[in-house]
Amino acid sequence: MKRHPLLYRCSEQVYRESEKGAGREPWRAAFCYVLAPALFGYVLWVLEDAVKSGKRRLYFLARDGYMMYLAAEYLCSAWHLPLECRYLYCSRMALRSGEYRLLGENSLEYICLGGMKVTLEKMLGRGGLNREEALAAASYMGLAHEMHRPLSYEQIKDMKPLLKANPLFMERLEAHAEEEYTYVIGYLQQEGLLEEVPFALVDSGWTGSMQRSIQRLLESAGCHKKVEGYYFGLYEYAEGMDPETYHPWYFAPEHGNCRKAFFCNNLFECVFSSPEGMAKGYRWQEGRLGPVFVAEGNPNRKRIQAGLAILIRYAECYVRHVGKRDGSMTQKTSAEEAQECRPVLFRLLSSLMGRPSKGEAAAFGRYAFDDDVTGEEKHRIAHAFTATQVKEEKFLRRLRRYMLRKEHPALQSAWPEACLVLSDAAGGMDLVQAAFYKFLLYSKKSLEQARRNRRNGT
Repeated sequence: MKRHPLLYRCSEQVYRESEKGAGREPWRAAFCYVLAPALFGYVLWVLEDAVKSGKRRLYFLARDGYMMYLAAEYLCSAWHLPLECRYLYCSRMALRSGEYRLLGENSLEYICLGGMKVTLEKMLGRGGLNREEALAAASYMGLAHEMHRPLSYEQIKDMKPLLKANPLFMERLEAHAEEEYTYVIGYLQQEGLLEEVPFALVDSGWTGSMQRSIQRLLESAGCHKKVEGYYFGLYEYAEGMDPETYHPWYFAPEHGNCRKAFFCNNLFECVFSSPEGMAKGYRWQEGRLGPVFVAEGNPNRKRIQAGLAILIRYAECYVRHVGKRDGSMTQKTSAEEAQECRPVLFRLLSSLMGRPSKGEAAAFGRYAFDDDVTGEEKHRIAHAFTATQVKEEKFLRRLRRYMLRKEHPALQSAWPEACLVLSDAAGGMDLVQAAFYKFLLYSKKSLEQARRNRRNGT
């Protein structure tokens, strides 16, 4: 970072001024020197492209877009940029609850998705069923006693025809979707997405499914303009969507495989989240439609607030050093320097996520996490692997399972690299093997995406 004096100067200043009580020393150092500069660089890139392409409004999607939104709002105000920043309360569950009305039986494609520790109860909850309704639907299938048992990927796929043939489930799914659709469309209209204003979404990314859901919902309401989105990174494009409407920064489906190999999107979501719980739907609140949350708050909120304080202080320091702007992002100290700094930011982020120190793995491993669309954060993102779990992460074992399409015999981890670092049974080569396996996997997927692009002429 020292080769880029401005970023380094900002990190140094913020580190000296940050409260030592905000977290353990590895956490504070990583946030000041790695996480804040990386997210800030992404926000600079988004604002630059949005201004150049004539966007007038940016919607930052909850919850990963929370810190991005506040940083962008500050920069737009400080530099008088012709952009309006808005924070959109949403989630995959909140949008899909109304989207199911449009999908009908195809909703089962969303409901029967895999994940970590997926249970029948979670799958029924994805359809909007409450506990009583879920119990009745499970009882109809003779599975009430197995609602809380984790399912394998094969068992999840086998559940699709059972749910489709379950009249109690399908009836409640359709009823809930009919009710939620009105609220979802009402909220999107209230927030101005149906207005004739050039806008784009801003989010973390990964699969681009939120953009597809919003596109589908807006089209159902008579709005047929193409929705665009800016994303920190994308592993794949949502099926049926135009890749040209997706704008990834850190990696894309066709490239960035080395960065993917040393990246942990689960850790990203923990670190750059918001203090509130996940929005599961919308209801009228004091004359306006507002979000209904799964839980009162995010269990990571104290660290989130500490991280946000560092990020905003970083933005203030950056603005003070580069001076005022008059509605432009074209000066070298903003747009071009952010572009030039990308390689060093990428290396720093790869080191933290793919090769963390033991102190970093312990500090960030305490974040609570849950990858399901219905849930709140309940489990630690990283824990020390046992000797057996370390063996199962060996390259040849993972490759053999992949070739034979066998499942992982042990419970998966949301941040396996940190689990290996924390384990006394693992060594340095285990991290190398983990990264090499991911690199090969993503390289294969990139080639497949490139072939699809050629077939589609994109």
